[in-house]
Amino acid sequence: MRMQLSPEIVRGFAGYRRFVVVALGIDNQAGGERAAAFLEEQQERVRADRKLEQPREVSRIAAWRQAFQSLGEDADVTPPSIQALVEGIKAGRSIGTHNTAVALLNAISLKYLLPCGGDDLDKVEGDLALRPARGDELFVAFDGNRVERPPKGEIVLADQRKVLCRRWVWKQGVHTTIEAESINVAIDVDVLPVIAEEEGRRAAMELAERIRELAGGEVSVHLLAEGQPAVELPEPARRRQVRKNVYDVLEERGYIEQTTDRTLARELLGQGTTLYEGFDPTKPSLHIGHLMSLVALHHLQEAGNRIIYLNGGGTAQVGDPSEKSQARKVMTLDEIRANSAQIKRQVQAMGLVDFENDWPGRPKAILEDNANWLNMPLLDFAREVTVHFSVNELVKRETFRDRLEREEPLSLFELLYCTLQGFDFLHLFDHYGCRVQLGGNDQWGNITDGVALIKRKRGETAVGVTVPLITRGGLKIGKTGGGEAVWLAGEGPSSTSPFDFYQHWVQTADDDVGRMMRLYTFLSLDEIDELTAGDPRVAQRRLAFEVTRIVHGEKAARQAQEEAGQAFAAAEGLPQGVPTVTVTEEQLQAGLLLRQVLKDGGAAPSVGEAKRLLLSGAVQINGHKVDDPLRAVTTDDLLAYGQQRGALVRFGKGKVIVVLLQR
Repeated sequence: MRMQLSPEIVRGFAGYRRFVVVALGIDNQAGGERAAAFLEEQQERVRADRKLEQPREVSRIAAWRQAFQSLGEDADVTPPSIQALVEGIKAGRSIGTHNTAVALLNAISLKYLLPCGGDDLDKVEGDLALRPARGDELFVAFDGNRVERPPKGEIVLADQRKVLCRRWVWKQGVHTTIEAESINVAIDVDVLPVIAEEEGRRAAMELAERIRELAGGEVSVHLLAEGQPAVELPEPARRRQVRKNVYDVLEERGYIEQTTDRTLARELLGQGTTLYEGFDPTKPSLHIGHLMSLVALHHLQEAGNRIIYLNGGGTAQVGDPSEKSQARKVMTLDEIRANSAQIKRQVQAMGLVDFENDWPGRPKAILEDNANWLNMPLLDFAREVTVHFSVNELVKRETFRDRLEREEPLSLFELLYCTLQGFDFLHLFDHYGCRVQLGGNDQWGNITDGVALIKRKRGETAVGVTVPLITRGGLKIGKTGGGEAVWLAGEGPSSTSPFDFYQHWVQTADDDVGRMMRLYTFLSLDEIDELTAGDPRVAQRRLAFEVTRIVHGEKAARQAQEEAGQAFAAAEGLPQGVPTVTVTEEQLQAGLLLRQVLKDGGAAPSVGEAKRLLLSGAVQINGHKVDDPLRAVTTDDLLAYGQQRGALVRFGKGKVIVVLLQR
């Protein structure tokens, strides 16, 4: 295992040193009383030291604050760990002992006023680096319930998969926490030039000696500095098997945004429980925003959880107002029933959720519809459910608050939606023992309402888990560049053809491909790393193929792949002199009308003539007939083949215009 300092740290902070104490094969439960006594001794010293009454003014702490500020961090909001440690003690708080290694690292941190942090090496994946964040890595704070993604450029300690510590020496994460069972650990001792290198070394050596004395094992000290920015850490002779459960898998792949109780959610999903997610049938098809949840449900079912797919035949009659700036159109019962039937067939056909096979250790999924219980008498519902909801709290929610501030209508019908969803959770808890609800992050308020209702009515603790709302270009992932939904249905109303579906994924930005692969495919993380390290076009086409295969099947995915290749290969094989219209991304985002392209490419002498050409049905884009005079060319029309991106516009008898994106 290798640890290294990034050039940004080496160049920006001359004289910075990181000592790494590696302790292998320790007994982290031995010597606990002596470690606790040493920690308490250092806490008493800090409490009694009048020079530490204003920790921020102490030179060793002030130097870290200055370093944070030079990186653009607000040291008052996110203070260096040593400042937070000292201020906590001065405020009357005590540091928990936890285990021998953690007690010793905190004691040394206080004794020398140096930031120290530790990690369980058996939980680390790949090499370690103190470097700028990429922007897509996950971090969960110790005892935190929300997944954070450190912004690009923030200095973090990270391994191959995740962030271990944010903002250099600010806050450690939960994923590599040193536990009493840990046997192989690495502890960092960070030293700025305000402290002599020898004193930093003395602190690291004392920590190493105390670990060796109390916990045993093979202990060594390593230095990273300007002249030595990387070091090979010794490999353990024996590793502890740290089992990942399905919650860890989902978190690592990026499915989890926040939970009401991370510890309980991880325990329940890891051992196998009953969970549900609801889908309102507002259209005759689901879209790719829903697809991410279905893939997550597949992971959960395969890990032994019982899935309840809840069709919102009842709640769809109201319409979820979450994240909506205006009232939804009320649907008819016939529309809801027709959509429900179509979506049920769609979900079952994809096979991501298995409703048929009940196997040992992997129960079959249950298909439910809340229309079956939301028809209860109004007075019963008011007495049993709505009495537990506060209107004062509901109108504070952003969705409702914004509409009230704009003096837009807000019906009682909409306000009741969260009570209906909360009752869904209670009903499924009572009838199926359902303990977990999964949903989009825009459902957080509704989900927590259900958790609270179960607590009030049954005295039991249920859990809510949300998946992120992925955006691209300011739009939810379910939308195209033109603002249209990307449907899972390949034909009929509310549909996207397999070819257009494939092309949507090919257009994924280079920086987003890895994340989309983790969320929308079943490729291993190692294979995803390998693909994203190579040619981005290859990775984009692989992403497009895999997602199209999941939704439309292998045959349709291969056909879409071949059509995309043939379409642009045809453009490359056109004779010289074929009209070319070069466009920019800005033009496409602004809405470049196809009739303007036809005029610019010489297909018509004026925009009016181009409009008539469109109305005649003689125009195609990438082989698809277009007769709408208001049709715009968007980024979703661009085919990716080789190093080019563009679209083929055909008109008349064999005439072609090539639309190319400016490089």
